[in-house]
Amino acid sequence: MTIVRPSRFLIYGLIDPRNRCLRYVGKTHKRRELRLQEHIDAARAGETTFVYNWIRDLLESDCFPEIFVLERIPVSDSWEDAERRLIRFWREPAEIEFPYTHPAQTRKSVPTIINSVNLTNIHEGGVIRDAEPADSSNVISLLLNHVDNP
Repeated sequence: MTIVRPSRFLIYGLIDPRNRCLRYVGKTHKRRELRLQEHIDAARAGETTFVYNWIRDLLESDCFPEIFVLERIPVSDSWEDAERRLIRFWREPAEIEFPYTHPAQTRKSVPTIINSVNLTNIHEGGVIRDAEPADSSNVISLLLNHVDNP
C-alpha cells in the first residue's frame, strides 16, 4: 500500500453567501471542493454541530456555503498552529474593517469579500478529526460557480 503524503495544507473559511459572513475556519489537505462536499454530506447526514446546523439552514434556503483559502501552509510548517492562530484572529477581528477583501492565496483562488464574522467553530483548532471521504461525483455544478475548478 502506497501512502501519499500531503504536499501542503489549506486553512480555509466557509462563507454564508446570503450575507458574506465568515462562519467557519478549518484545515484540509484535500482540494477545497472535496472538503466542501464532505461538510455538505455531513450536514445532510444529520451531524449536529453548529457548523452542520448552519449548513443545513443554507441548504433549506437553496444556498450552499462558499469555501475559500485563508492561508496555504507548507507541510514543513505546523498546520495546527496556523489553524489556531487564524481561528483566534477571526473570532475577534478588531484589526479588520468590513467589508474586507481577503486576497487570493493560491493561483486558483480569487479575492473573497467578507462582510462580517460569526464563527461556528466549536474547537480552537489544531485538532485532528476523522471524516468520511467525499465522493467527488457528488460535487454538483452549482458549487463550482463559487469554487475554482481543480
